[in-house]
Amino acid sequence: MGLDQYLNVSQSESNWNFEVDERGENDKYNKIIDIMGLDKARLERHPSIKIEYTAIYWRKANQIHGWFVNTLADGEDECQEMYVPREALVELQSECAKLLSAKATLSDEAAKELAMEVLPPMGGFFFGTYEIDEWYWGDIQHTYDSLTELLNEIPEGSWNHFITYQASW
Repeated sequence: MGLDQYLNVSQSESNWNFEVDERGENDKYNKIIDIMGLDKARLERHPSIKIEYTAIYWRKANQIHGWFVNTLADGEDECQEMYVPREALVELQSECAKLLSAKATLSDEAAKELAMEVLPPMGGFFFGTYEIDEWYWGDIQHTYDSLTELLNEIPEGSWNHFITYQASW
């Protein structure tokens, strides 16, 4: 029991060449069909596949949860799925970078004060500690590292990636 958080990415692959408006050969699509053991002939009318995976998982990172709720859901926290534009991930990555830099260069007290302004802990039922402690900074580092990897994997302007955030407790 507690706050579990998921940043999910769904990706669509099609065997349709949109540039010439006809079916084509997409190696990635064909590999997925083969791995899943699907009948390609049965998919002829609608040749596309959607794959969803959890790109980032957090456990009781209430400051990150608070950021998503306040930024994307106008403060409404109902365990709802939230669409996350790529620009929001870039913004969160930047906030984490700002805090990590402050932790490395400022006094502990000054870094904690900045943390309370930028990504303050969020209270809730079994949301974990509300302290700016080693767990807090570990979550900030994990978020920064994970977002850096994800943003490098998903090209800017990609049309076939859909990102969502959802938490449960």
